[in-house]
Amino acid sequence: MDSEPEVHKFCIIIGAGAGGLIQAAELLRKKVLQLQDIQILERNSDYGGVWKAATYPGAACDVFSCTYQVSWHRNPDWNYLFPTASELVQYYKNFAKYFNITDCTAFNQSVTQATWSEERSLWVVDVLDGRSGTHKRWTCRVLVQAAGTYNRISTPQLPGMNRFKGDMWHASEWPMHYDFTGKTVAYVGTGPTSVQVLPYIQAQAKSVKVFCRSMTYCHPFNNFKYPTWVKWSFRWAPGVLALYAFLIANLFAFWAYFAFRPESWVAKNAERYCRRHLKKQVSDPILLQQLTPAGRFGSKRPLVSLSGFFETLQKNNVEVISNPIVAVDDAGIITKRPHTSDIVLQIDEPEVDGYSSTASQTKEQQSHIEADIIIWGTGFKMQGWGGAVSTIGRNGQLLSEHWRDSPNALYGTMTSAFPNLIFVNGPNTTTPWGSLIRGLEMQAAFNRKVIRLIHQKSINNPCYALEPRQEMEEAWTTSMQAELNKLATSPEYGPAFYYLNEKGQNTFFFPWTQQYYRWKTRTLDVAQYVESGVTEF
Repeated sequence: MDSEPEVHKFCIIIGAGAGGLIQAAELLRKKVLQLQDIQILERNSDYGGVWKAATYPGAACDVFSCTYQVSWHRNPDWNYLFPTASELVQYYKNFAKYFNITDCTAFNQSVTQATWSEERSLWVVDVLDGRSGTHKRWTCRVLVQAAGTYNRISTPQLPGMNRFKGDMWHASEWPMHYDFTGKTVAYVGTGPTSVQVLPYIQAQAKSVKVFCRSMTYCHPFNNFKYPTWVKWSFRWAPGVLALYAFLIANLFAFWAYFAFRPESWVAKNAERYCRRHLKKQVSDPILLQQLTPAGRFGSKRPLVSLSGFFETLQKNNVEVISNPIVAVDDAGIITKRPHTSDIVLQIDEPEVDGYSSTASQTKEQQSHIEADIIIWGTGFKMQGWGGAVSTIGRNGQLLSEHWRDSPNALYGTMTSAFPNLIFVNGPNTTTPWGSLIRGLEMQAAFNRKVIRLIHQKSINNPCYALEPRQEMEEAWTTSMQAELNKLATSPEYGPAFYYLNEKGQNTFFFPWTQQYYRWKTRTLDVAQYVESGVTEF
C-alpha cells in the first residue's frame, strides 16, 4: 500500500465528536495553542461522533437540548426539548466552523496504532485514509484520545449466525431507506435505541418480534417543539437561555443525584412512579411481567420514552419474547423455552458454525421464531478500556493490557507509563446526574492546564514528558469505590450492566457532583506527576 511522508503537529486529537471538538476549542480560545499546532483525526465523514453514526429512524438524544450544549457556545435555535441526531450533528458542525476547527480536521482517517517513541519522546500515530487507502504517519508531542465509548459495536456471536439468509445488521449500522413492508422483523434488545426505532418499524412491518432479556425502568416524557416566541427570547433576551439551561440542569441534577442512590426517597419515588406508569399502560399480565424492571432504578440505564414505547409493544403485530436466545439458523432465531437452566445471549464468544452448544437440548426445549430481518439492538462494547485505538506506551505495553484489571487514570485524564497521553471522557468521569457536555468542558479545562505546561516546558526541553505517578492514579481510583458501591449500579442492587467490569468495579461513573470534580481539578499539582526529559541548567 502507498504511504505518505511523516507529518508533525504539537497536538493530535483522535475523534471529532463532542469531546474532541470541546478540547480543541478550549485550547484555541484560551490561546494555549494555535491552529497550526493541532490536528484532529476523525474516522467518520463529518463532525458529530456517535450522533453522526446514528442514522436509524427516530434517532434522538434523551437529554435536554439546553443542557446538551457547550456553556460557552449556546445554541438558541434548538427545535425540540430533546434534540434529534441531525440537530446535534448540525450543532457540532456550526461549533467547528465558529472556532475554525474545520481548518485542522481530517475526515475518514482511521487511527490504526499510536506508539510512544522513547528515543524521540513523542507519539507516532499511524493512520489509514478511508478514501484513498493510503497510509499516513503523524507525530506529536501530545496525543489526546477523544474517541468516546460508543465506538465498538457489541454483536452477539451465536451458533448459525452466518447461515441466516435474510438481512441482518446492528442498530448503529442502519441501511438507508430500508422498507419493512410485509417483513417479519426480529429486534434484539430493549435499550434506548429500541424506544426510538421500534415505533417506526412497527408501523411498517408485517410482524415484529422484540427480544427482551431484562427490562429497565422507563420514564415517560413528552417531547415538544419550542414555539417561535421561546426561540426568539432565547436569541434576543439577554440571559434567558443561560438561566433556562441553568435551572433545567440543576433541577435534573438534584433529582438524578439521589435517584441513583437506592436508599433515598427520590429513588423509591422514581421506582414507584415508573412501575405505576407501566401498570397503567400494560394490562396483559404476561407482558406486564416481561416488562417489569429487575433491580433498582439506575441499576441499568433508565429509558426515556418520547414516543409511546409501551403502546408500541402492545400493537397486534408486536410480540415480546423473553426466552434466552441460543442460536440462529437460516430462517430465524432459536430460543430456549421458559424454565430451562442455561442463560442467554453470549457476547464476544467465538462464532460456531453449527449447533454443538445446543446439541444436548431436545427440540421440545427450543422454540423457533421465523424472521426475514434480524436487528441487533445490543449496544456497544463499553468495557475493555483502551481497546478502541491500539495504543503502545513505555516498554511496548498496550494500553488495553495496562488497564486490563482496572482502568486507573488520575482524574480520568492521564495514566502512568503513557507519557503525554491525555483522555477526554476517560474512566470514572461520567456523572449520570449531570450533563455529559458540562463534564467534557471540565475535563477539557483541566487538560488545557496539562497541555500548557507541556508546551511551555518543551520550549527549553524538547524531550519533556509528563505522566501521573502510579500511586496517585491508584489512590484516585480507590478513593471512589466506597461511594460507587452506594449507587444503584452496585451488583447488590440489580443485574450487572455495562458500567461494571468483570470484577464488579464501576469504571464509568464519577460518584460525586460535577462541581466537586471541578474543584478537585481547579489547579494542576505537578507533584502528582512524573516529569522526564528535563535538562538542568
